[in-house]
Amino acid sequence: MIDRPEQLGGRRAGRSVPTLLVSCVLATGIVLGGTGVAGAESSSSSSSAVDVEWEASWAAYEFEKSVAGPALSTVNVTLPITINAPIDRVFPAYSNLYNSLGRHPFLSGVLDRRTYVEGDADVWEFIALEDIPAGSASIPGRTVGQQRVYAADHWYSTDTWDAPGVITHQKVTFAESGGATTVTEHLTFSAPALLIDYTVKNGVSSHIENQKAMQRDIENGTL
Repeated sequence: MIDRPEQLGGRRAGRSVPTLLVSCVLATGIVLGGTGVAGAESSSSSSSAVDVEWEASWAAYEFEKSVAGPALSTVNVTLPITINAPIDRVFPAYSNLYNSLGRHPFLSGVLDRRTYVEGDADVWEFIALEDIPAGSASIPGRTVGQQRVYAADHWYSTDTWDAPGVITHQKVTFAESGGATTVTEHLTFSAPALLIDYTVKNGVSSHIENQKAMQRDIENGTL
């Protein structure tokens, strides 16, 4: 069962705004392009170029979260799905972002930045390459992200940021019962008020589509 999205702060726009999104992304891309943050195409595919882009983007994300965060509208959504397979199969397959390629409708590629261990978490820093729908067109997006995997406890979290001011926090938990595993995505979307409905609508629909594809391919043995 999908929980009804709960409005926690800010105000909601009454309709989707793909035209506004295009304008905001283009404007933000021009402003941020010179510093190499998300939304600006890198001139090199080298790891150093990814490092520069990730670090600048993550700094923008942390600044925005601390300064603009209270002014953003926030919506929480919970998306559970039960997969007919044991947790030891489901968890490693589901927590691997690469397995969402070809299954998540927006995700077109992933750039690795680095991986390391911090406490009980395996941390992965990355840039997700996305094709974001905007009316009849799509906008190439570069979303900076950090995933923290707690394998011993079977859960992980992911924080992502994309221009213009779209922040997504995920906490994904796994619980096995009777040989089946329930995966629950706890999603928090934050965005400017005029973009929050559009952000939630597209975010929820894409996560549901990815969930169903993961369920299908784990159960049929593809993953």
